Amino acid sequence: YTGQEEFEVEDSTLVNRFFDLGSIDIRDLDYDLHSNQFVTVKCGNQSMIGVARGSTVQHLTNNMGKTVGITPRNKEQKFAIDLLTRDDVKLVTMTGIAGSGKTFLTLMAGLSGLQEKKYDRIVITRSLQTVGKEIGFLPGDIDDKMSPWLSPILDNFRTAFKDVTYFEMMRQKGQIEVSPLAFIRGRTFNNTFLIVDEAQNSTIHELKTIITRIGENSKVVLLGDTDQIDTPYLDSLSNGLTIIVEKFKQYDIAGHITLMKGERSELATLASQVI
Repeated sequence: YTGQEEFEVEDSTLVNRFFDLGSIDIRDLDYDLHSNQFVTVKCGNQSMIGVARGSTVQHLTNNMGKTVGITPRNKEQKFAIDLLTRDDVKLVTMTGIAGSGKTFLTLMAGLSGLQEKKYDRIVITRSLQTVGKEIGFLPGDIDDKMSPWLSPILDNFRTAFKDVTYFEMMRQKGQIEVSPLAFIRGRTFNNTFLIVDEAQNSTIHELKTIITRIGENSKVVLLGDTDQIDTPYLDSLSNGLTIIVEKFKQYDIAGHITLMKGERSELATLASQVI
């Protein structure tokens, strides 16, 4: 399930009605769409993109704050921003190849939510599964031990703000928290934007534990590339992220999108395709 569907129509009436009225009836497409599934309709040189909500296909939203306003580079990123900024979608799952923008878009959406006072904090967690052999125990307190796992987050802050000063300031204020997956049980996350990075390395049991921690006015985003799994006993079908996508695709409270195109570099995209 990719979270989107494409249609070709011969009559432009449907596309024109969408732009005139702002929505069309799902029955006009003669197709059973899941809630929050995205739609692309093409007719000759005309096209429209929308999202299934209730019995209609509606325009996308973009509530990204001005300070962290970003321009999506492809339609899948537009779809992702719609899910990440909507208050009625409490669970977002996002898969895609390396460099497709999953972590970057999610961080920017979380920062936008903080600025708009939707959330009090951003909590980032992930499975501590290494690529290759373990390097042994790490010295220091919990922050020191988590430092290597913070590198992808810091890289994205450098991309957005040119340095990590903003990240360190927010972390000192308690607006950003990094928590190991092993310490999640028993916690409750209210008014929180919770990011689970590298979720493809988690089991369904672990992801259930995380999702059941979500309290009031909170949102959880599960990110991962199901083609890059480091946990030995999981594969592209048995990992927790794939199972969550399938189990929640029919519910209004959840939404999924697969990012198809890499935006990191030409080399990174090619490597994802040929290796």
